[in-house]
Amino acid sequence: MDEQIFAIQPYGGISRLFAELARQYASSVIPDLDLLPLDAPIINRYVLDDPLVRQALKAREARNEWTALARYFSRISVKTNCDVVHNTFYLPHGLAPTRGAKRIVTVHDMIPELMPQTRRRLDLLTMKRRYVESADQVICVSEATRDDLRKVYGHIKAPVTVVHHGVDPRFRPHVERIHGLPQRYVLFVGNRGQYKDADVLFQAFARMNIEDDLMLVFAGGGTFTRDEHQRIQALGIASRVILLELNDDDMASAFSNAELFVFPSRFEGFGLPAIEAMACGTPTILAAATSLPEVGADAAAYFEPGNVEELAALMSELLASRALRSELSDKGKLRAAAFTWRRTAEQTADVYRMAIG
Repeated sequence: MDEQIFAIQPYGGISRLFAELARQYASSVIPDLDLLPLDAPIINRYVLDDPLVRQALKAREARNEWTALARYFSRISVKTNCDVVHNTFYLPHGLAPTRGAKRIVTVHDMIPELMPQTRRRLDLLTMKRRYVESADQVICVSEATRDDLRKVYGHIKAPVTVVHHGVDPRFRPHVERIHGLPQRYVLFVGNRGQYKDADVLFQAFARMNIEDDLMLVFAGGGTFTRDEHQRIQALGIASRVILLELNDDDMASAFSNAELFVFPSRFEGFGLPAIEAMACGTPTILAAATSLPEVGADAAAYFEPGNVEELAALMSELLASRALRSELSDKGKLRAAAFTWRRTAEQTADVYRMAIG
């Protein structure tokens, strides 16, 4: 693996995937696979905070992302002693020749291409299409992402394989409640802006005939913006909304103790929070969009993306029925059991084997 994503992302779905792959490979889950060290400064906490992965990758902590990126761009990234190079992101430098090594590229989503208004400054530097066109094998994290890839780029020369994400064993039912969590709450996780549609949940929560003790908890995603504060005030739910910044262990508690997990996003490449919630036995409501029905199958409840009235009615129905919540909880735990990082690592290693024949 190269260090691209670890040099630019302290936390996040892409670096989480590669850190989990590195953990599996470093644990000798794949006996015939050796993971070469990065020997590089990085800022990624998933690697730096895990002694096994940190040692396996010979990673060290950079002062900041700029020093990590400077080191990455100054290196001659030609690997002469490996069979496979798995690029972790799409910065131009990673397209350097690899002298016989096969190139594997993972496509996580096609959101910047299909929703240009969501592009960040970093997206303007990337060369995803060049990576896909130069790849010997392409991995997509969902069938929905594979379909989007073909819709945007047309024919893909390299074979394309779908490999789903896994879920960490720490996400399980009956995790002890951490300090700061209310007794009864609906949970939202991650970024809130644009296609994530947190405002749909704000509105739906405000329209419900809510019990006095039910709260709306947002985990992660940074502090509320001024517009969000004004929105919450205007909807009359300011006293019922809580924002928490949590690490992964605390996130397991947040999922496990929630009455409902709601993920109203209109676009996901995979949707890891959905499977983590189900692994915790939390009744889960998803927008019926992109990869989310693929991930949730019949173990989640669905509403039309953006439909405030439908979401409010669905939340009210589930909150009023312990039997319905129990049924979704049982189905969710069974569904999530099929998604393991070991399986992800084994299927990814199969793609490496196909690449080298």
